[in-house]
Amino acid sequence: MASATAIVGVAYLLTGAGLLVLLREPFRRPDKPGSVGFGLAVLGISLWPLSLGVNYFLAGFAPSLGLWTLRLSAASIISVGWFLVAAEVTGRLPLSRTVAATSVAYVSIELLLVVTNGAHHLVYGPATTVDGTIPLVAYGPWFWFQTAVNYGLIAVGTGLLVVEWSRSSGLKRRQTAVLSVAVLPPIAANVATLFGVVSTVHDLTPFGLVGSGLLLSWALYRVEFLDIVPVARQVAMAEMQDAVVTLDDEGRVVDCNRAARSQFDIPQSYVGDPVETYLPSLARASATDGGEVAADADGSATADGSPSEVVTATVGGESRSFSVSVSPVVESGRTVARVVVLRDITPIKRRERELEEREADLDLLRQILSRVLRHNIRNKLTTIRGNADLLAETATGDDGRADRIVEASDELIALSEKARTIEDLVDRTDETASYDLRVVAEHVVDRVDDRYPGASYTVTGTENCAVVTGTGVESAIECLVENAVEHNDAAEPTVDVTVDCDATGAEISVCDDGPGISEHERAVIRRREETPLAHSNGIGLWIVSWVADRCDADLSFDVDDDGSTVSLRFTDAR
Repeated sequence: MASATAIVGVAYLLTGAGLLVLLREPFRRPDKPGSVGFGLAVLGISLWPLSLGVNYFLAGFAPSLGLWTLRLSAASIISVGWFLVAAEVTGRLPLSRTVAATSVAYVSIELLLVVTNGAHHLVYGPATTVDGTIPLVAYGPWFWFQTAVNYGLIAVGTGLLVVEWSRSSGLKRRQTAVLSVAVLPPIAANVATLFGVVSTVHDLTPFGLVGSGLLLSWALYRVEFLDIVPVARQVAMAEMQDAVVTLDDEGRVVDCNRAARSQFDIPQSYVGDPVETYLPSLARASATDGGEVAADADGSATADGSPSEVVTATVGGESRSFSVSVSPVVESGRTVARVVVLRDITPIKRRERELEEREADLDLLRQILSRVLRHNIRNKLTTIRGNADLLAETATGDDGRADRIVEASDELIALSEKARTIEDLVDRTDETASYDLRVVAEHVVDRVDDRYPGASYTVTGTENCAVVTGTGVESAIECLVENAVEHNDAAEPTVDVTVDCDATGAEISVCDDGPGISEHERAVIRRREETPLAHSNGIGLWIVSWVADRCDADLSFDVDDDGSTVSLRFTDAR
């Protein structure tokens, strides 16, 4: 008989030690919802068979009764832990200092009553004896009260898990399903022990705990509990920063989240109140079929769904703007409720107004600079150039100063024309045009040749090469050809324009034999930023770069000792 008792004791000890392995995951992920409660439940589950196993090797009333009270505490720890698991996983009760203090107080009261049991016999009565190593306890009133509380905590926790299972899907549903049934084996075994369903002096609860341990292992390692913890839908809605209000089919408030209650001063007794009590601007929103809801200038919602305006409401004495979306809840083909989400877009609306004001100021500045100043500068420069020509004709001792005045005037007039080109590009951002690159190249070369007759020009390549793209292509090519001549220090500059058109696209290249475009100039264009220390010598390359961006064309530079080749490649060629 002693040998059989030892075997049972060893079995209990191995069971408890094996269950302790489950503590590894809560220790690794203490921040996961349900981790603390899971750890407490596993600790209690392990203490039960461990104390029973030790009990089988210790004889005497005091040791046996002491180990029994340890199992009593383990039962409370299991119950509290299980309730916390369910409450945290379902989002019903987050772990807080109040919850932790209440749990500790509950277990502490039980320990205090055990220690002082000799004075009141509330935990176990005087008739309690020991049969060898097995205590035969005469249960007192506190024991039954504690048992009822423990079963109540387990029942409520399991009920929360079952409800969450019925409302969830996917991984969350599998996790709550395993957790819901994990508590059943030890409960069945404990009930059988307490009420003598099975004729034995041994405690059957540890055998049920083995089944619970297997199910908890499945939860940890097969359905990734404490690894991936999906957020419950109600928790996600409650913690949303956007205000969420649920209305019934008569426009009465049936639910709202924390953000809605805080922003619109909605009391806890809101259920059944008309929505206009708290949000007059939503009074007509309850009549819409969903989607975006706009508002009139006075803040009343309109049913046409126009996105031009939004609902306004006074929050904390300040008028704020909210974009509103309404989603119908349909059951059996009938709309039974509507979920209204209000997103505070006051900073966005404020920024929009600032941008509109800024855009108006910039447009006015552009008009002043591009039209008034450029017009006045061009007129004055024309006057200066005309007088410089007359001065050059009548001067007796020509030292070249009059010619330099004419040359500088011509450069500034050309710069003014480029500014006009930029203005046209800005004003025609959405327009497209059709170009024959060969014809464009020939026209550009003719115009540049008139201004710079001392250079040699050639146009070669595909005869017919049509592209449909953004506007400004001819201006960009003219800037390239003009730059190729203007910045060429050769005695007779050579400029070759090549047009190549194939099935993959069209390319026009301007090649010169000058000193080449410097790395500094190319770097400024690549960075798309002018600074006091890093800037381009003109605006011609900027025009080329802007046109390339607008037309989705590839702009490339090939510079070597023989000169520069700048190419624009278009994908839409015909």
